[in-house]
Amino acid sequence: MTSTSLTLRCIGRRADTHDVASWRLSPVAGTLPAVLAGQCITLHTEIDGKPHCRAYTLSSSPQDACWQVTIKDVGLVSHHLHQTLQVGDEIRVDGPFGAFNLTALPCERPLLLSAGSGITPMWAMLRDELAKRPDADIRFIHSARSPEDVIFADDLAALAAAHAGVRHALILEEAPTAHPWVGRLTPAMLAELTPDLRERHVYLCGPAPYMAAVSAMLAELGLPPEQLHQESFGLPPAEPIKTTSDHFWLTLKKSGKKVKILPGQTLLAALEAAGETIMAACRAGVCGSCRCTTTGDIERQSVMTLSAQDLESGVALACSCTAKGDISLDY
Repeated sequence: MTSTSLTLRCIGRRADTHDVASWRLSPVAGTLPAVLAGQCITLHTEIDGKPHCRAYTLSSSPQDACWQVTIKDVGLVSHHLHQTLQVGDEIRVDGPFGAFNLTALPCERPLLLSAGSGITPMWAMLRDELAKRPDADIRFIHSARSPEDVIFADDLAALAAAHAGVRHALILEEAPTAHPWVGRLTPAMLAELTPDLRERHVYLCGPAPYMAAVSAMLAELGLPPEQLHQESFGLPPAEPIKTTSDHFWLTLKKSGKKVKILPGQTLLAALEAAGETIMAACRAGVCGSCRCTTTGDIERQSVMTLSAQDLESGVALACSCTAKGDISLDY
C-alpha cells in the first residue's frame, strides 16, 4: 500500500484524562486522503535535533472534517508531543494505513473489546458504524484502571444513550462500590454481557497481556477463531533459527559497515544497537516506514505494505524481519 505524506496543522487540543490528550489535525493545503475507521497514521517530529516518528490510530471517524489522534503520555515521542504540539503548529504525517477496520472486516453485530488506549480504533469504528447504520446492534466492553482513566467516557455514554442498539460496559479495576463490573474482565463477565457471543464477530485492541488473556477467554467460551479480529502493535516471537553460529553479519551497503545480528533478532534491533538511525514508527510490521532492501537469507514476520514485486526485490520491513545467515542491507 502506498502511503501519502502531507503536512497537517493542529486546530484543536483537549485533555481526555490526566495522561491522555487528543489533537485535531487539518491539512495545510488540499484535502485529507480517504480513511477507514480503525486505521493509523504516522506523526513525524524532531527531538534534540534528531528525527523521530510514531504510529497512532486515528480516533476520528471518516465522517469527520479533520483527523484526530488520541495519545497517552508514555514513551519518548508521545511525551514529546504532549509537551510541544500546540494549536497552530504544523506536523508532517504519513498515512493512513492498516487493515484493522469494520469496512474490511464487516459484520452485522460486532462486539468491541478494548483496554486503555486500545479504545481509539473502537471509538472510530463505533461512530463510523452508527453513521452508516444508526440502529446497529453493537456491544462495547472497555477495561480501564479507574473511572478517571476511561477515555471518551462522557462521549461514549452519550452515544449509547442516543442509540438503542448500543450496549456498553466499563470494567474497572478500581471503582465506586455501586459499579457493577469491578476487577478485570473474566469469562463470566463476557458470558453475562454478551450471551450471544458466538454469533458475533469480535474486534479486540489493547495491551499485549490483555489481548492474550481475552483471546484465551473467547476461545474458552467457544468463539470460532475466524470471528476474532485483532489490532496489536506487536509481533509474534520469531521462530528460533537452528544454527551453529551465535551471530550473523549484517553489512550496510552504503558504508560497508558490518553489524552483528543475533539469530531471532530483528534487523531494526540490530541496527539500533549498532547506533544506526532508521525510520521506524509502528515497530509492528504495519506502517512500512522501516522499508529496506536486503540481499541474503531472511525471514519476514510481516509483509504488510509490501507488493509481490517488493518481495522479489528483497524489500523487507526492518522491524519485523530476521536474518537466517549473513545478509547485506540498504535503507
